[in-house]
Amino acid sequence: MVKVNIPLKPPEGLSEEEKRDWKRDKSLIVRPIVLITTMSKRGIPNAAIKTNFMVSSSLREVAFACAKEHDTAKNILETKEFVVNVPSEEIVKETFVTAVSFPHDVNELEKAGLTAIPSEKVKPPRIKACKAHFECVLKWHKEDIFVGRVVAASADDDVLKGNIIERQRNVRQMFVVGAKEYGLIGKIKKMPPEI
Repeated sequence: MVKVNIPLKPPEGLSEEEKRDWKRDKSLIVRPIVLITTMSKRGIPNAAIKTNFMVSSSLREVAFACAKEHDTAKNILETKEFVVNVPSEEIVKETFVTAVSFPHDVNELEKAGLTAIPSEKVKPPRIKACKAHFECVLKWHKEDIFVGRVVAASADDDVLKGNIIERQRNVRQMFVVGAKEYGLIGKIKKMPPEI
């Protein structure tokens, strides 16, 4: 069978939202789901689901993309702080409520039915129901990319016990696989030995 490369270009006639969904469906790259919590200058907490996320240095730096018009970006640029919360499938509905565009002065944690707990080193709260938390200060940003330095990290004790397979089973971490689909980590295998 001969492979044929097809350009990944949305069909004509789609709305902007339909084009975004088409691109998400065809991106073929798995993206972890995290909840970013921030605090406005007025002290109003904000929570937002983010899927364009990566660890740039384990327990030292994280990075994610966020449009500048979103409350998350505005709050980080004002306060220079945020928390990366790792949700499990147990709170999938609450997690996706944070994707709704609420007015700037609305507490998304309350709207989603999530409980805030104080952070150790930054003002934005952690989310109690999440399995792990990475408190960050803004290191730098450019356009839609935000990089944070991790100043404190915490996790539920049940996700720190056992081997990697048992820990991931307890975390039940979600990732996005399309425009409206998510998945969980399945089979875990050892990396091939170095050659």
